[in-house]
Amino acid sequence: MSCIPFKIGQPKKQIVPTAVERNFERVYGKLQHLKELSRRLQKDMKSEISLDLFSIPLCEEDQNFLNLATALDVAIRWMDALHQGKVNQIQRTVTEPLQKFGSVFPSLTWR
Repeated sequence: MSCIPFKIGQPKKQIVPTAVERNFERVYGKLQHLKELSRRLQKDMKSEISLDLFSIPLCEEDQNFLNLATALDVAIRWMDALHQGKVNQIQRTVTEPLQKFGSVFPSLTWR
């Protein structure tokens, strides 16, 4: 009697129940939406802070305050560019390889 360990005609057994998987996908979708909203809010607030600092009368009167406001604005923009560079690097080194290997290793599917 021979034993066939991998039967071709057998349906795949689900490790996680379908209801749990659907619930996870729903929560994941909500988290992605919240992430996008918080990113937009952060971007808007950065520009609002800079505009508010430059529009106050003290900025016109005191050169030191103007220099500090300009330095803060430059630092905010530099940190934003640095953060975006890190996000792009993570995308290239983690997300894209996981997507490539998704067909080889189905348990590694990345959404």
